[in-house]
Amino acid sequence: MGIYAEFEKREREVFPHNKIILWDGRMLECYPLAAQAPDKIDEDHLELDTTGQYLSVGAKKLQPMPTKTKEAEEQKQLFIKNAFYLLSHRERIMSDSRMFLCRIPIQSGLAYTGISGFRNPTLGIYLEWWSIVQGAMRTDSKGRKSLVYHLAGSPLSGANKCAAVREDGETEIVSLSPFNAHWGPFTRINNRYTEAKQLYQAYTLQEVLDILDQEEDNNMDYAHTIEMQYMTHEIEVFNRRIEQIKEERDMWYNKYKDTLIRYNEDKIRKFYAEFEALETNATMEIEQLKEQKRGLKAELKSGRLDNITYQKKLMPLTKRIKELEIEIGCFKFNKVLETFPDESDITFNVIEQFVRNTRKSND
Repeated sequence: MGIYAEFEKREREVFPHNKIILWDGRMLECYPLAAQAPDKIDEDHLELDTTGQYLSVGAKKLQPMPTKTKEAEEQKQLFIKNAFYLLSHRERIMSDSRMFLCRIPIQSGLAYTGISGFRNPTLGIYLEWWSIVQGAMRTDSKGRKSLVYHLAGSPLSGANKCAAVREDGETEIVSLSPFNAHWGPFTRINNRYTEAKQLYQAYTLQEVLDILDQEEDNNMDYAHTIEMQYMTHEIEVFNRRIEQIKEERDMWYNKYKDTLIRYNEDKIRKFYAEFEALETNATMEIEQLKEQKRGLKAELKSGRLDNITYQKKLMPLTKRIKELEIEIGCFKFNKVLETFPDESDITFNVIEQFVRNTRKSND
């Protein structure tokens, strides 16, 4: 199943009361906010940006970008600085909804749609996005690992200027290709938890780091843990690619098979007509033979036949029924093999379904 088909399937899931279902299927208990729940949940679906900041509409003047607070900038840098540390504690974070829903003050955005779809990403959203999207966890030609943390570009042209942080803490500008394979999954994952972000408690990033520090295992091999995370990511990506290739293979083979059947339609209809005639005659004869068998059994029960005579008369009837059944089976097998000698997947059932479906269409 391709990743977008998986999104469509998962977007139909309904979260149980006070719970969220993560991408990998695990369910987390959530803790309602102390304040009363909002009367209306603010949606975060993609929509046309009318501020003029990302796309100028007519003569509308560009609106000034909101100024980042010092605290927001500090929180952003805290996340960037600890990105790999947080990745190494992925399983712990993904086991606690308050860590999962921790807000990350990094604002991505697109030309034409602005920041819609990207509002209020959380720590768990980044961890899920990193794990399932090829290119979100990067390794360059020099073997240096990095994590993409900011998305910016055009959803139409695909031109983009994104940002990633390396293991050594240095940030870099990166171009992601194809861009839609990165921003699309991010917004889909982000929107998956839009309601949860407004209803349930979340730790601050500093609180998450403090808890992880308190629980610190001094024997933890960070390099090995990060390497395992990257290997797991690669396996996940390759497995999804394999499934996608299988789906594409099946789709093209089914198209080829359908074309092949339609190309041989005249032969198929002729042999199927022969089969129907054979089956009709054979069925009639089999019913007659079965009726004779029932008559013999009645004579045996009434005493007009002894058992030896009954068996002698019964055997040729049973034998003939078996011969007729074998004749029908052999006809189907041999005719399919004769028409499609190199196509083992084209069976009599496939042909029969084709004939019946086309008959319905013509009626």
